[in-house]
Amino acid sequence: MLEGTIKSLRDSIDSIAGDRRWEVLVVDNNSSDQTASIAKRLGCKVCFEPIRSIAKARNHGARLAMGKYLLFLDADTHVPASTLRKAVQLITKKKMGYVGAKLCFDQDHGRFISGRLIPAFWNLISRNFGLFAGSFVFCRKDLFEFCGGFPEDFYAGEEIVLAKKMKKKCKSLGWSSRIMPKHFVVSSARKLAWYKDFDLLRMLLPLVLSNQSLQNQSRCAFWYKRPEKVCSQ
Repeated sequence: MLEGTIKSLRDSIDSIAGDRRWEVLVVDNNSSDQTASIAKRLGCKVCFEPIRSIAKARNHGARLAMGKYLLFLDADTHVPASTLRKAVQLITKKKMGYVGAKLCFDQDHGRFISGRLIPAFWNLISRNFGLFAGSFVFCRKDLFEFCGGFPEDFYAGEEIVLAKKMKKKCKSLGWSSRIMPKHFVVSSARKLAWYKDFDLLRMLLPLVLSNQSLQNQSRCAFWYKRPEKVCSQ
């Protein structure tokens, strides 16, 4: 999965004309798979974050990144060339703070609610309120640092907190921000194969209703652990 993401990203980068320099940095967040070896084999810079935390992993990578702009991408997310091209055009404008994109699943597993309805609902919320999905965040590094990066006391939903801070700061500076309405990224829907809709609602609904739940790692296991039936296969 990571290998496909890196190759897809490099293909999209190569398709963009210009002399911009890119670095691809992979954060090994104390993984139990071959994350580091795959990333090194594909020519990526690799760093290690020992504490299992999405926010800490992203912040660690951001601290080491050398560029003026930061693109955060999940290991299971592919960025079409057209999406990356448009995002670059927007983020390099003088007063653009951050850019996000629509989220699509690679398949819906025949599930109307979780496979189609929920992603469509998220895209509506994202677009109307300027909230980016954590799977694709493109922003100015100075804005990211001013807002304190991803909040490390959150184990999920950290991108929502950061997006709100960035949007507020952009407004105070007279900057723009954009969730692209016609451009998308494609993320794996493998978790739909792991959980039934009822199980998803049972796990995720309390997190939506309470920030305290998002700050409790054990309650955010959906993002950190595979179900035993998958691990045993």
